[in-house]
Amino acid sequence: MMEPADIVRILLAASAAIYVLVGAGFAWGLVRLRSRVPVSPAESASDPTPPFVSVVIAARNEEIVLGACLERLTNQTWPSDRYEVLVVDDNSDDRTSDIIDAFSKKCCNIRPLHTGSAYPHFSAKKRPMALGVNSARGDIILTTDADCRVPSTWVAAMAAPFFNGADVVVGYSQLKARGSHLTWFERLQGLDFLSLMAAAAGSSHLGVPFAASGQNLAYRKSLYEKVGGFTSIGHRASGDDILLLQLMRRSGGTIVFADDPAAFVSTWRSETPVGFLQQRRRWASNACLQFRLNPGFFLYLSAVFLLSVLIPLGLIDPQLRDVAALAWAARATMDLAVLTAGALRFDRHDLLVMFPLWELLQIPYLLLVGVFGTVAGFTWKGTRYPVGQSALAGPAS
Repeated sequence: MMEPADIVRILLAASAAIYVLVGAGFAWGLVRLRSRVPVSPAESASDPTPPFVSVVIAARNEEIVLGACLERLTNQTWPSDRYEVLVVDDNSDDRTSDIIDAFSKKCCNIRPLHTGSAYPHFSAKKRPMALGVNSARGDIILTTDADCRVPSTWVAAMAAPFFNGADVVVGYSQLKARGSHLTWFERLQGLDFLSLMAAAAGSSHLGVPFAASGQNLAYRKSLYEKVGGFTSIGHRASGDDILLLQLMRRSGGTIVFADDPAAFVSTWRSETPVGFLQQRRRWASNACLQFRLNPGFFLYLSAVFLLSVLIPLGLIDPQLRDVAALAWAARATMDLAVLTAGALRFDRHDLLVMFPLWELLQIPYLLLVGVFGTVAGFTWKGTRYPVGQSALAGPAS
């Protein structure tokens, strides 16, 4: 019979091996591979009959940032009569609704919508998103957030891959400075989000997409309808992007990453430390569902969590200190490789200076986010979502 120390050794070694192998895949996808369906924005925009595109934004109490976002969206290189912007006011109690109405009066392609009591069986952001997508006239749906800034080429660049057979386009988003430079905590947030974007890009280029962000995402409405929209994930307070992506992947949709900088999106709104942890807890609340939607992704997430638990335990046990130290070194080396590849691909070398602190904080951070996000729920937009309320309404299809 094996001793507990032997079991921990095996788990540490296995988790480290999975982490390194998957991380190497991310790095390979970032450095060596490109989108399988490349089409230039210039080629797509010059098509005599470009497809009609619907941009969907959910906005709740976004009076500070919404105007700048809509200003960018109304000045696109894509023909103005071939796209619409559906802005869904999610029962705001500030001036959000007034801003939307003002833009709709001066811009004919801005369509204001109001959630009201629509889709009461859906939770959090899925309510306004469902209203927006289901009201859209275009078959190509683009999503971003009210606190994001898009370049004038965004619609054209995100629509381009659909000309060559893409069904879902995962876009890149990043944190940029509101003023002249990022604070140290904003750099830390930026590096953390770069790690997520690097994983999304690398895995998409390998044909096994793991993640996406609703800040920059596009998909065919017909595929959205094919998977039942948000119906099977509607009662989860998070996952209007990553869970929908996995449903679309399971349905056989062709998913690519948008490499063109013309499609890159930025946000100027950073989180406070408390808000940052709440945001990440919201994202982590869907980890267990990945067991059914994407077992490979769930295995990777399990390895990440096990390393976060077992490395500190191993470091305080003389019998396990050697293997724990090796596992931590392997993890840190792979993290640096993936982040460096991501920084090179997305021109964010400025964030790498935060790597030593980011790596040091990974274990307590992942434990805090993973445990509390899974078992204790989180707060989003002033509303508390206990873990029971984020349970799946029905079987994921």
